[in-house]
Amino acid sequence: MRIKIVHIILTLAAIFVSCNIQAAKIDTIFFQSGDRVTAEVKSLENNKLKLSTADVGTIYVEWDKIDSVKILNNMRIVLDGGEILYGKILPAEEAGKCYIWSSEGEPRLLELVHIVMLAPLEDKILNRLSGTLSTGFSYLKSTQIMNMNFDGSVKYQAERNQLELSYSGLFSKDSASDYSQNQNGSATAIRMLPKNWFLISMLSLESNSEQDLDLRTSLTLGGGNAFVRTNTSILYAALGLQGNREISLGDAQFNLEAVLTTQYTVFIYDNPEVSFTITGEVIPSLTTLGRVRTKIDSNLKWEVFNDLYLKWTFFYNFDSQPLSATAERNDWAITLIGVEYKL
Repeated sequence: MRIKIVHIILTLAAIFVSCNIQAAKIDTIFFQSGDRVTAEVKSLENNKLKLSTADVGTIYVEWDKIDSVKILNNMRIVLDGGEILYGKILPAEEAGKCYIWSSEGEPRLLELVHIVMLAPLEDKILNRLSGTLSTGFSYLKSTQIMNMNFDGSVKYQAERNQLELSYSGLFSKDSASDYSQNQNGSATAIRMLPKNWFLISMLSLESNSEQDLDLRTSLTLGGGNAFVRTNTSILYAALGLQGNREISLGDAQFNLEAVLTTQYTVFIYDNPEVSFTITGEVIPSLTTLGRVRTKIDSNLKWEVFNDLYLKWTFFYNFDSQPLSATAERNDWAITLIGVEYKL
């Protein structure tokens, strides 16, 4: 009798779970080719629509190849002009257009191309997390120089807030000297505002042996705007104030600096998927007149398997007046081939 009761309970639980899984997969995607797929929309970002299907698991489709959509799960919808809407998305009479139904006002007609981001409203916290892990290694026999880098990030996306933790480390070793290192870690919080404006706060730690920098601890507050935000490219700039404490060869110094940051990213989704990002910072000191620091970071990625990328990276740092008189003013490195996995 106990065995039968357990069997009945397990059968009912399996039916309940199966019903829940099927109930969630109520969204329909219609393609320009005439095909369609029924799934659950998990996200839209960088022109990639992530779908969870009952038959083949998770798949990705290009947003600009879609003719119309019927998304019955409540979504957070971000438009290219920075406006944020909440509701369902239903097909319109014309190809490439849709109706957004929300609890406020009449349904709104717009073109699919103006939608640049989607996220389920009632998603679990774990499903709001995303991240990357990447590493690269190179060795030149002629110079006996060995380089290794490691990068990682974790991002949490809420309705209007974003939190990201990141780390980047580059380590070099040659036969004539000890190893050198350049490490950066940061915690960044972003508050999204209307019309693509945003507020940003960041706590960062930095160390660079080439520039005799033992540790730089910085707190940055600022704001900016995404001037270009489409499904294939993003361009933003931000301006802020930064206070930091530097330790170099045992000497310490407090600084107040202005920070101007700009970043451009372009996405190409013909096979293979390719993306390129370049970030530049200009940091003039407000307490040590004449001192200017600059940073340039760039990376090129192309997908070889699902969520697995080959990666090329380059960075350049410049400090016109390092705290140590013996420190190098310039530091740069290139990683010719690395590997990145998207979590």
